[in-house]
Amino acid sequence: MNDYLSRSEISPVERSATRAPSAVSAVQPVSTSVTANSSGGSARNTASEDQAQAESDIASSAEYARVHARIADILADLRSQDGMTTVEGAAQEIQSMLPAPQVLVPLPPASKEAVESSIRIARRIAEQAVYAHAAQANVRRGTVDQIVTASL
Repeated sequence: MNDYLSRSEISPVERSATRAPSAVSAVQPVSTSVTANSSGGSARNTASEDQAQAESDIASSAEYARVHARIADILADLRSQDGMTTVEGAAQEIQSMLPAPQVLVPLPPASKEAVESSIRIARRIAEQAVYAHAAQANVRRGTVDQIVTASL
């Protein structure tokens, strides 16, 4: 039961053929005033959720820009000729800005299995943290610029 076909078995597509016009007319977009009146308060809820998401994205971008500016300051201090900052000190300052991983363990009314499961997850996260740090350290500048501009 082989469902795969070789390329020679597939007939070639004629690319010069024109497509017949569609028999169905295009659907016209619904105006926002009709949507708000017909759905009641759901349009207002959606608008407030969109605004909250936009504010969250802006706050995230602002935090990224703040951290980026702080790292630039640290590197500028390192490049300066005063000799006050060492490479190890700059690395420690940058490392201190990274958030510490946290795992929430269920409180005592939880079952023993739930607590043990969260401990196993915490250990797995700690083991895989090295891979996550390496992956985040090797992001290209264009990727970061696209992420920041997409969130604005």
